[in-house]
Amino acid sequence: MDSPQQLNFHVSIRKGSSIPALQKCNTCCSPGKFHCPFCSPEIFKPTNRPSLRIHLDSHRREAFETGKYTFHRCRLQCRSQAHYHCLYCKATVIRKKTFHSHLSFCREQQQRRARKLSKLQAQLTQRIQNDRGSLSYDMERDVNGNGITIVSDSEGQSSHGASGGHSVSHSFTRSGKCDTGRKMKRSTEMDSSKCHKGVQTDTPKPQDCDEYYFMTLTKVFKKLAPQKKAEVRMKIERLLLEAQFA
Repeated sequence: MDSPQQLNFHVSIRKGSSIPALQKCNTCCSPGKFHCPFCSPEIFKPTNRPSLRIHLDSHRREAFETGKYTFHRCRLQCRSQAHYHCLYCKATVIRKKTFHSHLSFCREQQQRRARKLSKLQAQLTQRIQNDRGSLSYDMERDVNGNGITIVSDSEGQSSHGASGGHSVSHSFTRSGKCDTGRKMKRSTEMDSSKCHKGVQTDTPKPQDCDEYYFMTLTKVFKKLAPQKKAEVRMKIERLLLEAQFA
């Protein structure tokens, strides 16, 4: 049987033929006696170790075994009647035959969900890889395809050009320092301002609280590097998938 999703399963579910460690009670029993790990004190009164061993043998005969797990009949205070606990969900079943059918159905459901989640995660990973490849190709195309044209100024500076490229005009101050950096910075700030205004104009108004919440995250998201954006997208979509199929 496959390993269960819930690691902390009920005490009555044991691996193989193991049983919980038998420890002498030092709280309610005087002198110290041994409690049955599968029964409440009202059902089976605490006793000495040999008597408890005999009682546990009766549990073993009533147990349900499948795969590497043994399901002991539980008589704790979970419910009024003796029952079995499911390995994959929180259900309890009284009859052994019914429990066998429930366990098989529940296991198939879990395996189906696990396969579906694995398939969706593979699709998500492939999608992120495709997005990264497309982003890298676009960045490489922008770097290799766009040239820089240096236009000569009034003082007779030489000019060099690249077809289809950006032009950068050089001017010199009285101290002889080039003023190109400041002009490029102002140009970049103007382009960024226009782009920002365009985005604000085209952005639709949020329809509910969920849309408003995610729109507030875009300011932080836009500050990330392209590679970081791809990683954040993958983590967000993976969390949504796990929450949907958990």
